[in-house]
Amino acid sequence: MRKTSSIFFLLSLIIILLLFLPGCWDRREINELAFISSFAFDLEGDERIVTAEIIRPAAVAGGGEGGGGGSGAAALPQRAAIISSERGNTFYAAGRRLALRLPRCAYVAHTTAVLVGEGLARQGLTEVLDFLDRQQEFRRSTFILVTRGPARGILIRAQGGLETTLGRELTGLDKWVKVSGYGFIPSVHDVLLDLSGKAAATAIPVLELSPQPLPPVVGGQASRSDASARSGGQGVSGAAEPEIVRTVRLNGAGLFHHDKLVGWFDERQSRGLAWVKNKVRRAVLELRCAEDQKAVSVEITEAKSETKFLMHNGRIQALIKVEVEGSLLEQQCFHDFTTEAAIKSLESQIANIITEEINSAIAEAKKAGTDVFDFGGTLYRKEPKLWKQIAPQWDEEFKKLPLTIQVKAKIRRTGLTGRPWQPRAD
Repeated sequence: MRKTSSIFFLLSLIIILLLFLPGCWDRREINELAFISSFAFDLEGDERIVTAEIIRPAAVAGGGEGGGGGSGAAALPQRAAIISSERGNTFYAAGRRLALRLPRCAYVAHTTAVLVGEGLARQGLTEVLDFLDRQQEFRRSTFILVTRGPARGILIRAQGGLETTLGRELTGLDKWVKVSGYGFIPSVHDVLLDLSGKAAATAIPVLELSPQPLPPVVGGQASRSDASARSGGQGVSGAAEPEIVRTVRLNGAGLFHHDKLVGWFDERQSRGLAWVKNKVRRAVLELRCAEDQKAVSVEITEAKSETKFLMHNGRIQALIKVEVEGSLLEQQCFHDFTTEAAIKSLESQIANIITEEINSAIAEAKKAGTDVFDFGGTLYRKEPKLWKQIAPQWDEEFKKLPLTIQVKAKIRRTGLTGRPWQPRAD
């Protein structure tokens, strides 16, 4: 009898525990989801506009080419996505209206990038950052960029280049922009950390359209470009004028102070910021031969910087030290750069160019009144007592902060050739 009661109790316990085990009650089938690759957020009057790039499942199924915009070699490449846009008084309301257009459940966990339009950026990033950070599925690792003008214009007009979606193109750009030295693409997490720091400032890259020509079609199936050529657009060879595809590129950065867009960096100023913040992995600098001013290309292979603060005559000063190493990759002149004096000349030019880029970036940041270099955060970490005294008026102190820049450059290699090759003289 006692054994029977024990077995009954054990079975009852197992049944009760099974009721609390997780099951598939909240499952979502992949063929019921609409994967959003990228978002664009804009402000127009009092309305918030949400635009989404949604991957077309049929275009990417089976590892196909994805865009398939027509037939023949002249067909314009298209993204494997559809674009949907809606308005609302809040971003969440606009997103709900946008969801009513979709036959599938919107899924944002794999969103690659967020674009913020200039109008919204000037009012402030607080709304969009709060909206993104509250979403359970949204990841902080998502890239964030700004645009000059409405962001939805970029999302709608951009065409496929080498990738099937704009999100995938930005993933590729993030990898290669680091080796160019002209900047970096921050994540939502990076921006939140910057704006929560002592300087409360950040720089976000600018995304813009970059029209590129497609190869012209000679013979074969007619296209729009062929028709245009027959009407008078053909060249001497008879080839049609090439179609233009609107890909995207990074060009400078937007400067933010307390979440508001207050200024812009151009490409060289963006690299000036990257030198100071240790974001340069590789870079190419264009120098000049002293004899005939012809071009010389040097690739920077290593770069590191450090910012220190010193007290001079009772006033705080910043010292930026930058050390770089590089290789001589190309020269248009016949000067021999294997001598020590010639190498020193190139190293001096490298130091001057880097110094100019940093000075230009600092001057623009001071003009905009935003410490995107995070000098305030550096001062807080290294001199907390001094920071406590200066923190209330840091915005004004930054604008008149004296800075000294020291750049040490070293050319390690000249490629596989020492002296430049020259044709034999008759």
